[in-house]
Amino acid sequence: MPATTQDQSDVAVGEKRIESRGLTATEEAPEANEATDEETTAYLDGWALWSLTVALTSSAFMLSLDNTILATAIPRITSDFNSLNDIGWYASAYRITQMALLPTCGRIFTLYDVKWSYTILLLVFEIGSVICAIAQNSVTLIVGRAVSGIGAAGSMGGAAIIVSYCLPLVKRPVLMGFISLVYGIGSILGPLVGGVFTDNATLTWRFCFWINLPFGAIALAQIWYTLRKPPPAVKAGLPPREKIRQLDLPGATVLIASVVCLMLALQWGGIVYPWSDAKVYGCFIGFGLLLTLFVWIQIKDQNSCTVPLHLFRNRTVCASTGFMLFLQLAVAVQAYYWPIYFQSVKDTSARDSGIYMFPFAISSTVCTLACGWIVSKVGYYVPFMWIGTPILAVGVALFQFLDLHSHASRWVGYQIITGIGFGVCGQVPIVAVQAVSSKENTPTVVVLVLFFESLGGALATSIAQNVFTDSLLRGLGKINGVDGAAVVEAGVKDFRRLIPSQLLDQVVRVFGDAMRNVFWSALASLVVALLISIAMEWRKLSDVIQEGDAGVESA
Repeated sequence: MPATTQDQSDVAVGEKRIESRGLTATEEAPEANEATDEETTAYLDGWALWSLTVALTSSAFMLSLDNTILATAIPRITSDFNSLNDIGWYASAYRITQMALLPTCGRIFTLYDVKWSYTILLLVFEIGSVICAIAQNSVTLIVGRAVSGIGAAGSMGGAAIIVSYCLPLVKRPVLMGFISLVYGIGSILGPLVGGVFTDNATLTWRFCFWINLPFGAIALAQIWYTLRKPPPAVKAGLPPREKIRQLDLPGATVLIASVVCLMLALQWGGIVYPWSDAKVYGCFIGFGLLLTLFVWIQIKDQNSCTVPLHLFRNRTVCASTGFMLFLQLAVAVQAYYWPIYFQSVKDTSARDSGIYMFPFAISSTVCTLACGWIVSKVGYYVPFMWIGTPILAVGVALFQFLDLHSHASRWVGYQIITGIGFGVCGQVPIVAVQAVSSKENTPTVVVLVLFFESLGGALATSIAQNVFTDSLLRGLGKINGVDGAAVVEAGVKDFRRLIPSQLLDQVVRVFGDAMRNVFWSALASLVVALLISIAMEWRKLSDVIQEGDAGVESA
């Protein structure tokens, strides 16, 4: 029989406090641990809290660095492996596994030991990094990125869950804000660090992956020191077979397969094969059938499904996930195609292209922190979607005015505009879904937003690669004396050695035109995102917080 609220309060009074670690741990039965009341949660303080902070910030810095460090290294990788057609897979392989396994990894932390779960998933990320670092061909690199994506899903979800286990509600925003700050710093430094490694003949781009190992080691050591007696998992008492069933591995597998079919179709269509080719439309059909199967699996067993479909009955959840999907479609283009512009059109080094990305990275990070503080003060968050998205769209549209001879003041200004726009609206969906969800559904809806964010990033790289390569081949085909296929195979950096000097300016202009088409697709996705945001429910965050607090007090 479920415990009553009074029973849970009695359990809280009887908790055993371990003062030497600053940790409050409960020794009650699994039924008591399944309650979501904070009185039954283990809390850290003092040195244990500082140790946890070091662990999670080290992991966050590693993940953020890994997310952006390849942006300036990819042009060199495509030249080393003759793999310009694989640009999309270097990012999307990572995002596919990360996105599809986010809900599954979230369940792992509710079913199994927190410390061991986090350790194993972080080790998986490190193994993926090693595979990438020693890769001798493009396929091995893509496999390594997919393995890293699995570990990244666990590290992202695990950090939020560990914080909820080990800190009271009032302290969580402080630690999460600090983690976000470190994440932003890593994102800013990523392109620069990647450029420095790539241009160094001794380190090369492979050190972009080796650098993950020391940060992962710090995180693992601190987690083991801090969580010597970790809080029990919420559903630790379930039988082993039931735990495996609730992971919904069939659903996650089908979801990965469906997204892979979609991206194969988007990358092959019009480039490798005609759109009418059976391999292309066969992938589209496979995507549709697998997606239908995935939805059927979710409906069939709603207690252990990967994506609880009933949550989408709330229009804010629908609008937030849709908004994040299309927003990320545009933002991923910024991250991957600005460095390509600098290195192919402006003929900069990988290091310099990373430095040239600072305006976007700094402006977006500063505005994210500033807008988070403003939202917490004014309470209203929906207007920031309506302000930030148009600003971001203006910055994306301004890319059309860049060419080979554009002055630095233009591309710096354009990046600042896009960074401000993204910083203003980028975190609103996560705030919005928490404001309209019950306490027990909050972790799930947050994971759903992250899920669609990863999906948008995965689709963006595939769609953008298709648009870019198709436009590039069409433009090169109009220049006599230029082998378009050879230019594409040579990669972003090395194509110049294949082009006669009298034709080089024409080829560079074709590269610029191809990237303009990519940015037009990003602009279209932002228009869709803005239209979706209209469906958001108008809420004031302070009212929601007061209602939640009142609910806790009345209980």
